[in-house]
Amino acid sequence: MHEWRTHTPDGRSLVATREKDAWIVRCGASEAQSPVLDVALIEAIRADAEVVTHSSKVDYGAWTRAQADRIEDEFEQSE
Repeated sequence: MHEWRTHTPDGRSLVATREKDAWIVRCGASEAQSPVLDVALIEAIRADAEVVTHSSKVDYGAWTRAQADRIEDEFEQSE
């Protein structure tokens, strides 16, 4: 199992793991799973933003795509 740790632009902890054919992403108190990393990232971030009511309104589209590219590149290199 591979695990990547980082923080969202507004400082929340973000952890992505790859298990078989799915990505599992935890953001704060929320978790999402998808075969597509971008989807798991944005779902976990959005779900946690609903829990964290003081979260800033950051546009995560480009940021999420850049993180997904970086994580997928690292995953491919480690195989």
